[in-house]
Amino acid sequence: MKTTALYLLSFALLLLAGCQKEFPMTNARLSEEAICFDSPGVMLGVESSPWSKAPIETTLPTGSSFGVLGYCLANYDGSTQLNPTTGTTPWESKMVLCSPHLFYKREVKFNGTTCYYTGKQERWYEPSDYLYTFYAYYPYGDTYYAIEPITQSGIGAPSLTFSMPFSGGEISTPRDINQIPDAMAAAAVDVTRGDGHVKLQFQHLLAGFNFTVNNYNETNDLTIHGVQVSGNFYRSIKIKTNQGLEYPSETFAGTFTFLDGSNDADDITVEHQKTVKKLADQTLMLISNLSAAPNYIGNDITILLDYSFMGKRTTGKSIALPGGYLPQGGTLYTVELNFIGDAFILNFVVDNNQVWEDGGDSGIQFE
Repeated sequence: MKTTALYLLSFALLLLAGCQKEFPMTNARLSEEAICFDSPGVMLGVESSPWSKAPIETTLPTGSSFGVLGYCLANYDGSTQLNPTTGTTPWESKMVLCSPHLFYKREVKFNGTTCYYTGKQERWYEPSDYLYTFYAYYPYGDTYYAIEPITQSGIGAPSLTFSMPFSGGEISTPRDINQIPDAMAAAAVDVTRGDGHVKLQFQHLLAGFNFTVNNYNETNDLTIHGVQVSGNFYRSIKIKTNQGLEYPSETFAGTFTFLDGSNDADDITVEHQKTVKKLADQTLMLISNLSAAPNYIGNDITILLDYSFMGKRTTGKSIALPGGYLPQGGTLYTVELNFIGDAFILNFVVDNNQVWEDGGDSGIQFE
């Protein structure tokens, strides 16, 4: 009886083994050369860029770091085993079976001139014609970005979701402009070992807003006590590297302060026929969703002003954003507060002298 049971078990195991897919047990050979990253660039205003025109910063800060996902070989279909024959296959054709087996959420540091990563140095494969793809995000870490796949063994084109460092709240909730990072992302697709150091060109994800005050009054000066921007703002932006952008519906509420009306030390006097540029030397960066017309940066967005003119102080002056503008991610805008007569007239301009309305769909793609 025991002999019969043992025979049946052995027969079942043979049948199971016969049902398994068999793959060649060959491995791609690694070279002695480590994969290194070139000093990162930041995309400037190029018309053909999938992002838009004027960057907020033109380089990554010295001492900062970014995260990297790195791909080369796809898996055999239905297996977790890497297929060496896919090394020369373009990314578009192999990405559905690729996992970030080279780099997964790996921190790469930038010292101002050189990029480096610590720990095990990943190496190029020996065949020099293999094709590699790298995706990078700044700033590094899990504070701002959620990465898919959620494990290094996950396959398919990755997604990077950037989220603002705020959630929930009321319109009156104070929000700190300085907590918002200059979020950026980069892609290097189908590069080879022969290309040398991996070159990453980062592109800005957020739209930036500065304030300028123009006092067009002929004889009287203007004092600005407070400038705030309040509303319900978009909280996250998802980069689907093979499809473009998605905008989750979640928002956060609050008020960003450029000048605090309760602090006289912040008061700015704008002499007649004079201009004060970049109020408080601050840039507010926000997510802009061009498919959400007319609420491109959120709902109920309002500019609040506190000012004095000819001895009269006006507090709580509320100005709603006008319609018809298209604020693009990766573009820096100036909100001009033009004081004419005894009232403010708003004007929005791109910092490279293009009007805001000349923007358009950024169509961000990583392909």
